Amino acid sequence: MRRLYRLWLAILCAALLLPVAVAQTPPIAKSPLGKAPNTLSRGVFGEPDTLAPRESGVTSAQTMIRDLFEGLTTFDAAGAAIPGAALSWTVSADGLTYTFTLRRGLTYSDSRPITAADFVWSMRRLADPATAGTGLAAWIDLIEGGRAVLRGERPPESLGVSASDTRTVRIRLALPAPYFPSIVAFPVFAPLPRHVIEKHGRAWTRAENFVGNGPFMLSSWIPGQPVRVKRNPRFHAAASVKLDGVEYHAIGDLNSGLRRFLTGDLDALTNFPPEKLDWLRAEAPRELRLAPSLGVTAYVFNHRLPKFRDIRIRHALTLAIDRDVLTRNIVRAGDRPAWSLVPPGLPGFPKARTVNGSHADRAALARQLMRAAGYGPERPFEVELLYHTSEEHKKVAVAIAAMWQQIGVKVSLRNAERQVVEVATRNGDFEIVRAALFSPYLDATGFFSFLRRGSPSNGGAYDNEQFEQLLDAAARSTDPTKRLQQLAAAEQLLVDDRALIPLYYLVSRRLVSQRVIGWRDDNLTALRPARWLDLRAK
Repeated sequence: MRRLYRLWLAILCAALLLPVAVAQTPPIAKSPLGKAPNTLSRGVFGEPDTLAPRESGVTSAQTMIRDLFEGLTTFDAAGAAIPGAALSWTVSADGLTYTFTLRRGLTYSDSRPITAADFVWSMRRLADPATAGTGLAAWIDLIEGGRAVLRGERPPESLGVSASDTRTVRIRLALPAPYFPSIVAFPVFAPLPRHVIEKHGRAWTRAENFVGNGPFMLSSWIPGQPVRVKRNPRFHAAASVKLDGVEYHAIGDLNSGLRRFLTGDLDALTNFPPEKLDWLRAEAPRELRLAPSLGVTAYVFNHRLPKFRDIRIRHALTLAIDRDVLTRNIVRAGDRPAWSLVPPGLPGFPKARTVNGSHADRAALARQLMRAAGYGPERPFEVELLYHTSEEHKKVAVAIAAMWQQIGVKVSLRNAERQVVEVATRNGDFEIVRAALFSPYLDATGFFSFLRRGSPSNGGAYDNEQFEQLLDAAARSTDPTKRLQQLAAAEQLLVDDRALIPLYYLVSRRLVSQRVIGWRDDNLTALRPARWLDLRAK
């Protein structure tokens, strides 16, 4: 802690030189209720918008929701799917029908029994266009009839989910999906309290009305104060939950979050200023947690535009980017250069691809490709690069624009707020756009969905019949080895076709107090539910 104290003093001194940034830091809200003895203080970025599982679009809210709800399955401390509300499940020989058997005696946090009918009602509600919620609802596509229901072409009752008795949930898929147990682990598939929703409507998520079925239950949610949860005594595995509760502190900016962690106000912090990384490596090595994650930053082509139909152009733009310079000198946050879509470490998947040779050689080849396509200094290739407002994204965009200029490309930079960029991406209103691609579960298909024909996530309108055939074949395969080979072939096709431009693999950046027990850095999903954590006594 002596190192942490020195670091805090240094940051405080630096902050005195930045009066504007300090003035913008919101005051720390103190709890009028005090804190339970074994309560985790967790720093998250941004206030939650809602605690309704299928309606929230804010990362901080999703962190809380995972502690308040449990699906048929759940994630263990390493990010693997394990039994949750369901004690067990079976899969039909064709891989299409999953039969889940619920635990006996399941209840909501208000003691109301949970039955198979609750899961059926909740999934139908997820598929109903009137109540479908955010983009996570697209996962209902996996279930037979899901896409037709989402489009309003069929009633929710036609969805391939049923309850044969109070403890049996049967789900029929449109195509085999070996990763489906990981899908139903997400709170979007959790049972919603129908009796509360029908009584209170949209007000059901207020603290005084809130009912869930997870390891924790909502204690208080007051704007400007931490969101507080406490152990749910009615949770089926309550005895295994070590924490008395969790306080989620909304952080206004990265620097204020760092200051609060170093003073001991927070036990765990999601992210910190990237420029402080080297400093933290020296001063707080035990608290600094850098770990691989299932995320990659990429630039996405708008394949609708004729200018990107020439693979030589796409190849040249890919080769001209010096990823070592990006990660080492620009981003400086521990991220790793990426030449393919799937990050390293995914169980059973081939190692992430690398490219041999020097950047100078790659840049020379990029210039040759541009000349062969009819472009060069005398006739530059013109392109617009869209990214959302962020200092990091701006630095990356400026650096890449300069690299592209060296091969005869004239770049126009266009930045906008995150929501504007998301809308533009969905509508195809861009030429090249920055994107962060994440798989929420331990399977490569989580990345490939971004490029599938007709997918709502495929903003670049990439369309490759061979790619579709490989993924369809992998979906139908009952041989795990053959399936992985087909998925690896699909990724190689994306690389060869220059479907997009991978830039760097993302890492999970956290600060975690030495008091925290059970934090796993080998969890590639970066999902670390409080259920598996504990605190050492001070």
